Amino acid sequence: MIENAIDALRACDPGCAREDWVKLAMAAKASGVDFDEFHDWSQGASNYSNERDVRSMWNSIKRLDGITEKTLFKMAADSGWLPPKAEKPQKRIERIVPHVTEVWNRSFKATENEPYIVAKQGSPDGLKVVPHGDRLTISRTSVAGWLMVPVRDWTGGTLSAQFIPPPGAGKKLNYTAPMGDGAFVVGKIDLAKPVYLVEGIGQAWACHAATGCASIVAFGWGRVRTVAQAAMRHHVGIRMVLVPDAGKEEDARKIARDLSVDYVVMPPAWPSNSDVNDLLQKDGADALRALLAAVQAPPEGDGAILVNGADIEAKPIAWLWHFWLAFGKMHILAGPPGAGKTTVALAMAATITIGGKWPDGSRCPIGNVMIWSGEDDPADTLIPRLIAMGADIKRVFFITGSRFDGEVQPFDPSRHMPQLLAQAARIGDVKLLIVDPVVSAVNGDSHKNAEVRKGLQPLVDLGSQLGAAVLGITHLSKGTVGRDPTERVTGSIAFSAVARIVLLAAKVKTEDGTDRRVLVRSKANIAPDDGGFEYHIEQTEPLPGIHTSAVSWGQSVEGSARDILAEPEEETEAQSGAKADAEEFLRELLICSTPTKTVQTEAKAAGHAWATVRRASEALGVKKRKGESGWYWQLSQSDVAQATCSLQNHEQHGQVEQVEQVGNGAIFPPPRHVAQDAQLAHLLKGEEPGQVAVSADVEEI
Repeated sequence: MIENAIDALRACDPGCAREDWVKLAMAAKASGVDFDEFHDWSQGASNYSNERDVRSMWNSIKRLDGITEKTLFKMAADSGWLPPKAEKPQKRIERIVPHVTEVWNRSFKATENEPYIVAKQGSPDGLKVVPHGDRLTISRTSVAGWLMVPVRDWTGGTLSAQFIPPPGAGKKLNYTAPMGDGAFVVGKIDLAKPVYLVEGIGQAWACHAATGCASIVAFGWGRVRTVAQAAMRHHVGIRMVLVPDAGKEEDARKIARDLSVDYVVMPPAWPSNSDVNDLLQKDGADALRALLAAVQAPPEGDGAILVNGADIEAKPIAWLWHFWLAFGKMHILAGPPGAGKTTVALAMAATITIGGKWPDGSRCPIGNVMIWSGEDDPADTLIPRLIAMGADIKRVFFITGSRFDGEVQPFDPSRHMPQLLAQAARIGDVKLLIVDPVVSAVNGDSHKNAEVRKGLQPLVDLGSQLGAAVLGITHLSKGTVGRDPTERVTGSIAFSAVARIVLLAAKVKTEDGTDRRVLVRSKANIAPDDGGFEYHIEQTEPLPGIHTSAVSWGQSVEGSARDILAEPEEETEAQSGAKADAEEFLRELLICSTPTKTVQTEAKAAGHAWATVRRASEALGVKKRKGESGWYWQLSQSDVAQATCSLQNHEQHGQVEQVEQVGNGAIFPPPRHVAQDAQLAHLLKGEEPGQVAVSADVEEI
């Protein structure tokens, strides 16, 4: 009868493991229970999500695979349900079920003489006994005189209860109220000691008696996982140990693996369903203590992995191009159409294949390069550019697809990274992987943070495993001029967030209205995030009849990416005045060669914006030279003469301090007023002002 099926379903715990919940759904459906009845029952679970989840699972049940109404009755019986006896039809009397706290309040405290407590060598602490003659029935069985074990939530509230008859008088019965993730704790939880998680109160008494440690009652093995998770949430750092009955060791291993907790197992000779209380009574407390001490760690391979900081050896970042490209790290190179970003990336590749020099003059280690391009044809575009820039094309490898079962498929980084890693290992010495465009690595929405991170992670992992720099190429969003350069990268901010260094290639206007191309660092978590280099895109014919483009590197540029990429605008009166002030500032400061860092520091102290100082330096024709210890600025000779006239009007000092000379030959000015006085003394004697000592092969930039 449908009434029996509904009654059996209600006797089961809706907060059971999901696999049991689905099995109950199949059995209920086979018994004729409708969705509304099943949903009402499911709502009593602490892990209930929403009706849509329940309905989706219910509708997905197409085949019952041998599950029938008998399955429902069997599972209900395991929870203490008893099928009703056949009786004559009679008028149905509505039964009012009291709240569990009402039953608890009218029951009396248990004593150590209660038959079940005596049989299990337990303790009456925290338990009550239902009064004799009480009318409470569960599954049509009177529980008067039975032991009542409360099911508490983790704040101490009462959720439900389990009723235990005297030995031999029947099965334990659970109250109709859902247990949720509640439990009963024997003893007091101490985070410095193990806490044992068991099925029933008899096992909990045994563990506590043998060790003095707290034990948690889950009220059935099917609830162990749920209760363990709740205990770990409410007692962070708890040292959980699962204590299964004999025959449930494999399931205990799975739960221990999933939750990263320890477990113990009953000795092999013990029959199925025997437990630690049986062991205590037969072999004594010493035997049980030995068993509980023989904890087994969860199987490796699943769960969170923790490494102690003391076991991690600090190491420096390995650089392919110092402060620009790092081995084993993800990089982004972004730019608008026409900026030549792909050609810039190929210029880097060419440098690597021949062990050439980077734009800053440093030597590059020679190695191999892998390129995955979804936009340009290797034959008519990429190879000609590489040849034009002097690459050793025998060291360049293009990813064109993946082969499975003899069939070539498009390369999919989310699925084919293991195969690529194997090929890269076979090639060996891979220094750089170029992905153009990097958005091709994202199968989902490139504007969603989570999907972008998921798509880029295989690339990040590949770079780390190979020890190669990964360079992803992408565009800048339209209509974003003036915003923070890193925020202009197309798509989700995750592209820039995942990358350790973000490079921008762009074409900007100079003061005289001409175009110049620059490569700048926009963001760097592991290096300075300013500065850059000019570059030029030149047309060339590396092979007869093949016309292509190549990169020619120019001088270095200083400042933040935002300043460098800022388009010059028509000066307002205020801006014109600011530039004039900056020019006067530079005339006073740059009579002798001055380190760029000093110029920046003095400019900031004087309240001049760096972009204004740069424009002023270009207007004055400031010479910028590289010495052994960095870059220096100095006025032209005509500006030095003009500054001399101004300095002659300054108050004379009785003694002129000497300019400090450092070990590498570069002359640094002392504090600004001292430097001016020293320079003035030289100039009044007709001597040339101090020059920075630089090597003979210095290139003026």
